[in-house]
Amino acid sequence: MKIKYIFIFILILMNATFAFSEDKTINFKCKGIATFELMGSSGKKEEVKTISFNFIEGALQDLNNIDCTWSEKLIQCKSNFLNIRNLEINRKNNSITDYISGNKGFGQYIETFSGDCEPN
Repeated sequence: MKIKYIFIFILILMNATFAFSEDKTINFKCKGIATFELMGSSGKKEEVKTISFNFIEGALQDLNNIDCTWSEKLIQCKSNFLNIRNLEINRKNNSITDYISGNKGFGQYIETFSGDCEPN
């Protein structure tokens, strides 16, 4: 008899967990200002761009998929593998900031992006 109640309790608990779980598979289409600077060169390139950011099971899909921290207000992705990356999406107003610093065959570079996003 006790096993039956324990089993029912576990089923209810599992159902509650699934009901409150958040879907962390989403795509954002973002439009904003992108910059690219090659360190030691004569300035940086700035342009308006539209960039898609794809998340599958909470991870930013990139050259190296980056695990992200999700809260009610913010999606934050940080990585130091292959390059330094810090991406933040404000979930309240759908604004984004993205910073990447790394080394390509032609030298050290910094890329930034800031703008507004729409889930799609």
